Amino acid sequence: MNTIGSLLAGFSIISALMLMLIYLFALEQMSKTSAGKIACCAVLLGLAGLQYAHFLAFREQLPLLDMRIYCVLLAVLPAAFFFFSREVLFDQTRYQRRDTVHLATVFAACVLPLKLVPVMAFLVGTGYTCWFSVVVFRLREQRGRFKFEIFFFSAFALMAFVALVLGLALPFLEHSVFYYTYSIAISLAMLMVVSALLIFPELLSDLLLVTRSAYASSKLHGVNVDAKLLRLEELMIKDKHYQDEALNLNSLAELVELSPHQLSELINSHFAYGFPRFMREHRIRAAKTLLIAEPSASILSISMMTGFKSQSSFYTAFKELTGESPGSYRRKAFG
Repeated sequence: MNTIGSLLAGFSIISALMLMLIYLFALEQMSKTSAGKIACCAVLLGLAGLQYAHFLAFREQLPLLDMRIYCVLLAVLPAAFFFFSREVLFDQTRYQRRDTVHLATVFAACVLPLKLVPVMAFLVGTGYTCWFSVVVFRLREQRGRFKFEIFFFSAFALMAFVALVLGLALPFLEHSVFYYTYSIAISLAMLMVVSALLIFPELLSDLLLVTRSAYASSKLHGVNVDAKLLRLEELMIKDKHYQDEALNLNSLAELVELSPHQLSELINSHFAYGFPRFMREHRIRAAKTLLIAEPSASILSISMMTGFKSQSSFYTAFKELTGESPGSYRRKAFG
């Protein structure tokens, strides 16, 4: 069991560090604030720190629940998760002095008896996760746009319930059982996040676009929407800007002569999905034409001609929008 626990902890540590680097230096389509970056680092470094502590516990039998630094880490995660969630869900989040109340758990963890801190941390963390799930599910009119995300965050809500049960049962569990269970839960969460981003790399940016359209006031007042839609159609269909793999929301907005937020709202309100899906739709539509028109062209060459950065992302997008692989689509077309 110690070996399995150590391997799971090691996987989580590496995954957390990789996700942090991806968030900080990739995901160019997202508008990342300093607060968001700090909160992201706090969440992922906190998880990595907990798993490193579990790794040491498996190897050296450390009494983690009797150590103040471990209990403080447990308390840091709920607050970091809350602040990062706000940055992901809402555009231009503004902080006030009263927001420091969300750090109360961290301060309390520094002075409360150690046996109270884990239960408090799990209770607060469960509350934040339920709040997060409620915010996402309130997007009733938007649910059809991100069914995968709904499933993803529903799974997180279920894990929050498991965490709550774990926290409440802590006084009755052997510490070693708690370490194993919590370490496995973190590892499963990391695996789910990594898998989700591999399968659906635009997950965070799509969710942000959806919440913007649902909660924000319109930014299209005074804009000739019909003219901008015609311009957008010209850029994508006539000029084939979708072929540019570096095209992003900001660069397309400049071509349409709108702000990125305005273009985001225009696409969401007219097409009922966000910018990443908008690009995939145009690229897959062109790819379907090329698969038939150029039967000798390889799948790789068609993915490059339609603006995909890799063949794997092309396969994923094609399967998502058509329900079959490019090769299967071509074979059906030619009987």
